[in-house]
Order: sequence, then structure tokens, then C-alpha cells
Amino acid sequence: MASTSDLDPWRVICARLFELSSHDIPEVLERTGLIVDWSLDDRQDYSHTYRKRAYRPRINTAYHQLGEEDRLRVANITASELVDRGKGDELDADLHKIGWRMYGGRLTPTTAEVSELFFPVGTQYDAYVEIRRILQKATTSLNIVDPYVDSSLFVVLATIAGTPIQVRLLTYKLPSDFVHEARIFLQQHNNIRLSVRWSKEFHDRFIIVDNEQCWHVGASIKDAGIRVFMLNEVEDSVNRAALISQLDQTWTAANEVSI
Repeated sequence: MASTSDLDPWRVICARLFELSSHDIPEVLERTGLIVDWSLDDRQDYSHTYRKRAYRPRINTAYHQLGEEDRLRVANITASELVDRGKGDELDADLHKIGWRMYGGRLTPTTAEVSELFFPVGTQYDAYVEIRRILQKATTSLNIVDPYVDSSLFVVLATIAGTPIQVRLLTYKLPSDFVHEARIFLQQHNNIRLSVRWSKEFHDRFIIVDNEQCWHVGASIKDAGIRVFMLNEVEDSVNRAALISQLDQTWTAANEVSI
């Protein structure tokens, strides 16, 4: 299976973007809302080549600092701008090689690999199925980091209730009836041992299976598929270890919710 970075459409879009004039590149990206430092010294402003050389690392840094949803928005708008500027056929051919295409003026996945990662608006069921598939990989433990869970979590947890599983939920805001519903859920599904703590330290959402496999989830589980989001496995072992270590530290310091 290709890596997440191999399937990211941005590198293809960016390559075509840099075929434009150095004066057009800022104009295109300013329409996306991407914040880039466009200032140049005399040497950097000498020619199109020098300007592009200065812009490229700044653009990529600004892009990769965005959250998943904002990256998709920037990629979509940039791709649409390139189509409007006559780059549509070349861009579509390049995107097709990594499982994407332009359809109706928007980025659309064309392969199963990309479809498992990219969820456009209105794909709540597909998103639910994919998140359920990830949770069902667990044999001993699940860590779920999601600041804004609600009772929909219990629907997906019920699908793994046949196996004894330790579930740790790190969240921030809970609905007023969450604890009551959790207690009722656990009475029926006593194979699940649920612990809940709250903390403000995590902004993004993560699922960690058996303290080994990690996924970054671009939306709260309750909102998955309502808006565009991406679901990425954390493939780098160093990043996985850092994430698990940080979660353990945050969990230790977090406030316990009595269930």
C-alpha cells in the first residue's frame, strides 16, 4: 500500500502551480487564504527563478502547518485556480496517477486507497464504517483522543464489545448525559473497560490501537463525513512513539471523569 504522503495531492498540485509566473503564484494562493510570507530581498526578487526558489519552502511549510480540513480546502481551491488558468488536462493526468481527479471543479478520489483516506461532504456512513474497521483491529486496548465526543461513540464501541478491551477516552467537552449513558452502556457491554479523563492539551483527534497502530482523524467521530476530512495512519515509528508517549503523559495529568 502506498504511504499517506504518496497519496497527498498537494505535491502534484504544487508542481503545476510552479509552472505559473512568479507573479501569479501569490495571486492564486491568496485566494485560498493560505498565509505565506511573500517578502523578498533584492537578490530573491532578481528573477522568476529566484522568486520561485524563495517561495516554494515557505508555501510548503505554511501548507503542512494546516489541519487536515484546511489542507484539503487549500488544495481544492488551488487546483480549481489551475484549471481556470488552462492547466486542467495536465493536472488531471498527474492526479490520476496517485488516485485523484478533478470532477465538477473539485478534487475527487478514484482509487480504494485514497477513498479510505479522503471523505468528502455527505459521507457519514462511509466514515463510520472506516472508523469502525479501525476500532475492530483492537485485541487488548484502544486509546481515543477526541475533544468533542457524544453518545455516538457508544454506537461504534458496541461493535467491538465481543472482546475484552480496555478503552481510554481523552476528551475535553462531554454532553451532560454522557456519564449516565456510559454507565448504562457498560452494564450491557461488560467486556469493555472504559476510563474517561478530560484535558485541554490535545486539539487533534487520534485513535491508538493496542498501543501500536495510530491514526490521525481529521474530524470528531461524531462529525466524521459531515464535512470534508481525512483519516491518516501515522506510519513513521518515531512519530508513533512520540504520540503514544505524549498521550501517556497527558493521561497521567488529566482529570478523571467518574463512570
